[in-house]
Formats: sequence, structure tokens, C-alpha cells
Amino acid sequence: MTWRLFKEQEAPDRTGIPLLPAFILTIVVVAVCLTIRAVTWPGNKHVDLSFFMQAVAFPVIVIALVLQFSRFMLSSTRHYDEVRVAIAQMREYELKKYAGKHLVMAGWNTLTPLQEPALNMLKLEGEFPLAPKTPLSLPRDDIFEVTQNEQLFRQLLLPLADKLKNDYRQFDSVMWVRGGDESCSEELRRALESLNIKPGKITFLPDCPDYSLINKWVDNDSGFIIHRLVILVDLHNENADEKEMENVCAFLLTNQYVSIEGDKPVYLYNPITGITDVKAILPVYLQVGPVESPKTLWYTGLSKVEKYALMQVLDERKLAPNRLEMELSLGTLMKGYRWLALLLAADAIKYAQGAQFVAASEGNRLGMIALSSRQADYFQSPSATFYPTPLSEGAVFGLLLSFAVIFGIITFGEPNTINQISGWFIVSIVVIFALSFTCCGAFFTWYLGEKAEAHMWGY
Repeated sequence: MTWRLFKEQEAPDRTGIPLLPAFILTIVVVAVCLTIRAVTWPGNKHVDLSFFMQAVAFPVIVIALVLQFSRFMLSSTRHYDEVRVAIAQMREYELKKYAGKHLVMAGWNTLTPLQEPALNMLKLEGEFPLAPKTPLSLPRDDIFEVTQNEQLFRQLLLPLADKLKNDYRQFDSVMWVRGGDESCSEELRRALESLNIKPGKITFLPDCPDYSLINKWVDNDSGFIIHRLVILVDLHNENADEKEMENVCAFLLTNQYVSIEGDKPVYLYNPITGITDVKAILPVYLQVGPVESPKTLWYTGLSKVEKYALMQVLDERKLAPNRLEMELSLGTLMKGYRWLALLLAADAIKYAQGAQFVAASEGNRLGMIALSSRQADYFQSPSATFYPTPLSEGAVFGLLLSFAVIFGIITFGEPNTINQISGWFIVSIVVIFALSFTCCGAFFTWYLGEKAEAHMWGY
């Protein structure tokens, strides 16, 4: 999806032809015509119906014809403007609907050297962690029966075991392990089996994924029930003097949440990824975003240009006043921080801290995702605006012109002209004028609609 909104369009002129001036004009024209016809009326002839047809009825029909032609021309201008407004409204609706697509985070867990990193960083409990004082490595137990990864997987998945065994049994797993290889998949399989959990398909990713992974799953949601277990293991290299904090994260994502008493879901909305121009694209995302008044922004990996541009955009909209930089609290950037930030934001929601934003960047390509405890409101599609198009106004003008021509021939012709006009002549007049202006109106309706769309999209 291209995150682009059109600027607010000017409201079309819907006033139409003012009735009072039209009424006054009709009175004046009829008065003038009455005067002229009275002066030119033969003195030896009695005033009859033809007098009023010529002095009153025909001028009224002509004025109506002129007014209808004006409506025809005005409808062309209005149709162009209405199409532009409709395109802008539909575009905003489509983006809101797209931004509101989501997966549910049904469960999550993390292993870090800090006991409650989300509460610490939010200053709800304990001290705000600072990187130099933060423990950097996970404690390890020497167990010879299982590998280190198996040990981590068991610790990580134990809190999720009941859900994986009972409520979300058929699930696929996606995993990334820093410095790992395909053998990690077998270690995860053994860890799941040791917890009496039936493992499904396990996919090992050679590189730490970004939020486009979630993006792909949301976009490919075909209506089938899907459950996915995402595991990220970001540990230090052996015998290396590292300045990053180790972290291991697990997410249980689903498009079909199972309601469990005392358990509340977190809605993970369609991420926006690959942003290279923060000031141009992010305001669009914030305008159509599915969450209201996010309280905290968790961010990691942002360059100075991205960071200050993002803060400026958020400040302008008074969103996410609380901003937490992962590196400031946890140490030098690790790839797993982007997923750890997502998990900490989910913890913040669990602790009633409102909607959350997470932003992460790599290679100057920013990704952002919104989380909330509430599902996005249903966005109603723009209501249709009914108005006279050039097609309908052209058809009415053609019919009125046909009637004016026939009426004029009868009014100003010889006394027995009406008896000499055949039905085929009347049909021919109606078909020629009505069909001609109906076709003309149809062309203008199509042409101006295409022109408005071309001008809006810039092609």
C-alpha cells in the first residue's frame, strides 16, 4: 500500500441557480413581452389563447431553457469537483481500512537479565535502567542433558505452554537465532516436545526479520485460522566483550483469538515499513492510524535524522509524549531490540499504559507499528453524494429544447399548423435533440470524471 493522502479538497459549489433572481427575471421578461405583444397585437383581433402563448408561455419556456442550460454547465464544474472530493474520501477510507487490519498477540514472553524491563523503563517499578549499569548477559545453568538453546526455549515457552497445548494447538513456528543455523529448528522441536506440545512446521530465518514479516502475514490473511509462534534469540558471541544486552523473545500471533478468562489480547496493527522520508509519509500513517492517543513510543536503531524528524511529527500531533530509547537503557544496539521493543510495548499495554508505538530502523529504513488493547473502530465507507450530473442535466435540457421547438412552431405558425404536424415529426424532434444532449452529457460526465482522477493521481 502506498501511504499517500490527498490534500483536503475544496467543497463543491452546491448552491445551484438562485431561485429569487430567476423568478424576478421571469417576471420582468414576461412583463416586457406582454407589453410588446400588446402594442403589436392587431387592433381588429380579439385577445385569445395565442396571445398568452406568445407573450407568456413561450418566454417562460425560453427562460426555463436558458436556466436549464446554465444548470447543465454548472453541473459539469460540480461533477469535476465532486469526483475529486470522492477520490480523496475513498483514499482516506482505504488507508484507514488497511491500517486497521491486524493480528492478535495472544501471548508473549521474554528472557532478559532484567527482571521486569518494561516496568523499569516506564518508571512504574524499580529504577530506570541505564546501559552502563544494566546486566548484559543472561544467567546460564550448566545442564549437560540439553543444549543451551533447548534450555532457553524451555524457559521461554513454559509460560505459553498451556495455550500452545490447548487453545492454539495447530501453529507454525518462525525463528531466528543469532549465529545459529538450521540445527536450531531441531532444538526448538525437542524443546516443544519436552513440554508435551506438538510442533508444527518450523522455519529458520538466517537474518533477523523486521516488521515486514508481520506485514506479510496481515496482508496474506485469507480468512483461514492461522497461529504463528515467533522466536528471536539474540545472545552474545562466545568469548566476546559485548556491550549489548542479551534478550530472547517469543510471540504467539493469531488472526483468531480464543477468549480466555482473565486474559486480554493485544492488537498488533498493520505495520508501516521501509520509510525513507519520515516527514512525508509518517504524517499520513498517523492521520489514518488505528490507535487513539498512543502514550509511549519505544524506538531503536534510529539515525539522528530519523529520530528528530519522527519526534517533530509526533510533537506536532501531540502523540506519544513518553519516548523510550532502547539503547539508552539496554546498551549498544542489537538486532533483537526491535522485537524486544515490541514485547515491552505489549507489556505496557498489559499494565494499563494505553496504546503504544514502536519504531525501529535498519539501513535508514524506518518501520513503525501500533499496538492497542482495543480493536480499531469500524470505518464507515464514505456515503454517496447524489447530485445532478451532466448526463441527467443534458437529458433534461434536450427534452426541454425539443418541447420548446415544437411549442414555438405551434405558437408562431399558421393557425392550423398543429393539425399539419405529424407524430413522426414530433418523435424525430425529440429523438434528435434529447438524444444529442443526453450523449453530450454522458461524454462530459465521463470526460470530467477521468480528468479529475488524472489530476488527483498526477498522470
